[in-house]
Amino acid sequence: MNLIDCYVTKILGEPYRKFGAWWVDVEYNSWGSISTTRLMFRTEEAARAAQIGYHFTA
Repeated sequence: MNLIDCYVTKILGEPYRKFGAWWVDVEYNSWGSISTTRLMFRTEEAARAAQIGYHFTA
C-alpha cells in the first residue's frame, strides 16, 4: 500500500471525543490537492497539538 504525505492547512473545529478517541476535523494539502478529513488521537493533548503544518500520511 502506498502512503502519501499530507499537511494540515486549516483546523476546522475543536477536538471532540467519539468512539473512545479524540478527533479533529482538518483541511489538508497533498500534492496540491486540498481535501478534508478527521484525524484521530489517543489523548486530548495530542489532538490539540495538531496545528497548521502538522504532517500525516494517508
